[in-house]
Amino acid sequence: MTRLFPLPLWAHGAVTLATFGLFQAAKARLDASYAASGHPVDYATGQLSFDATTIEGYYRVMQDSGTLGVYWQTQRIDFGSIASVMLLALILGTLLARMGGWARGLGLAAAVLGLAGGALDAVENLLSFWMLARPEAIPQALAVAYSSAAAVKFALLTAAMAAALAALVAAAVRRVMVRVG
Repeated sequence: MTRLFPLPLWAHGAVTLATFGLFQAAKARLDASYAASGHPVDYATGQLSFDATTIEGYYRVMQDSGTLGVYWQTQRIDFGSIASVMLLALILGTLLARMGGWARGLGLAAAVLGLAGGALDAVENLLSFWMLARPEAIPQALAVAYSSAAAVKFALLTAAMAAALAALVAAAVRRVMVRVG
């Protein structure tokens, strides 16, 4: 199989740019909602605490300020962001794979890793809803599962970005080698 999509390369590039725009819009909406929720720490800090008492404290801050409902809404908005990340991983990864050589495998790896990272983000969100059902009494095991899903998500998405960058480098090296030799 030499072609991943019947789309012309220019059209695949245009779809990739449009998907990147969609991702940026979803991220902007998510960031605004997260800020409006008054969550006392950034995403990564909040998601990687591995401690029920700490998470309960974050939720208590929002309860006391009357913004816990906004945080609930933020979690729902995050599913749109997750979908945009997964779509971008798929579209960009397959575009990079079309460059051939090592870029093919690295681009496909970026796509798969990005899809897996998005899936773990969805699991993390579902666990968050479970914690939000009783924000004052979060079981420690649930907090560990939530933070573990977040840690794996961050690792997978970082690996996806690394694979995408490596695919770009591989494609550039391949192009230079073809011109030189």
